[in-house]
Amino acid sequence: MASLTSTGYVLQTQSDWFAQERQFYLDIDPLWNLDASTPDGLKMAHDAEIFYALDETLQQAYNSKDPNKAKGADLDIVCSLTGTIRSNGSASSVQLTFASTPGTPIPKGNRFESVTTGSRWTTDQAVTTDSLGVATVNATCTVVGPTQADHDTITRIVDVVAGLSGVTNADPATPGTDAQTNEQLRVTRATAVGRPGNNQIDSTYGELYAVPGVRRVKIYENDTDSSAISVDNPHGLPRKSYAVIVDGGTNEDIAMAIYLKKNPGPLLYQAGTPFEVEVTSPKYPTNKKVIRASRPIYVDMLPVIHVINDGTLPANADQLIKEAMMEYAAGDLIPADVGFKISGFDIGETVPFSTIFTPVNKVIGAYGNSYVDFPSSSLNGVQTNAVIAYNQMSRWTESNITVVIT
Repeated sequence: MASLTSTGYVLQTQSDWFAQERQFYLDIDPLWNLDASTPDGLKMAHDAEIFYALDETLQQAYNSKDPNKAKGADLDIVCSLTGTIRSNGSASSVQLTFASTPGTPIPKGNRFESVTTGSRWTTDQAVTTDSLGVATVNATCTVVGPTQADHDTITRIVDVVAGLSGVTNADPATPGTDAQTNEQLRVTRATAVGRPGNNQIDSTYGELYAVPGVRRVKIYENDTDSSAISVDNPHGLPRKSYAVIVDGGTNEDIAMAIYLKKNPGPLLYQAGTPFEVEVTSPKYPTNKKVIRASRPIYVDMLPVIHVINDGTLPANADQLIKEAMMEYAAGDLIPADVGFKISGFDIGETVPFSTIFTPVNKVIGAYGNSYVDFPSSSLNGVQTNAVIAYNQMSRWTESNITVVIT
């Protein structure tokens, strides 16, 4: 029968069950007729199938308590033991710029709309325009998922505010994510399992990944007495400091997560696009602290793909390639059990030039013998890796992907 070993649950095959029961019969009578055409032979075959099915059921029960093998609701239960909840997805985020009468207050949750897609976006916090009538604020799409918005397309004011005359987005939106797959949830759990711990960095990671809408997190630390670049301080952070860079989530929620895990003393360095929030202690209302953190500096990816068509590609092959590249960048293109990059490109992760051909080949590989023309393809204008600094993150949008099929 199946057994538990140091490596886990080991199944006994159906053939092993058959051979084992056959031996039991032969131990009683070596001349017992156990041909498959006999009643006893048929019973052995039936028993072997039943016992193997039982073993498989027991294996499923065993795996349901293993975070590396559990799936669906079973994995949700296992992850909840360490405070990790499956993300139902995150909404896209964008920075809006307002033009108005000086001193105009724009409330939190005010809605704006894309003139090209009709997607709606709400401000993450209240903001008041300066003496020039200008203000910037982060906004989140009202729909969960990778909603796209090209630059200068969110220009329609839905909720009218007295004194507000215009709005736009100077940069494209950073796409959100769909609901987490089992594989992605396992990665998040492995990162967030240190949330209750005393290690400042690990527990901060765990707390930040528990914030709704957070997609990626990087924390860099310099525990030396010098700001000079060294092996222990490769990014030149100020002495005795650490830098928190977060993609997704609201500033207030992120600041509170950092506050709950921050130890007294170390400087909070803003390595990327900075923001700061004054946080009030949930336990001691008189205790307030300004928390400083940053968003990654987004670097737009501009791939140009030239495909030679042998005549078998469908008419919408260019759109299929764009969609595949977006899925690949988000980590959704290739199943985790046979692929890689299940979480997409991280903060500070360089984008290899060769990687842009993986989603292309997945599409055109299903049709005839079409191929990518390497000499005329590029990434950000060159045929080398797109180097992403420690405080940056690659940003992918369909409008920045060019596919030429000849």
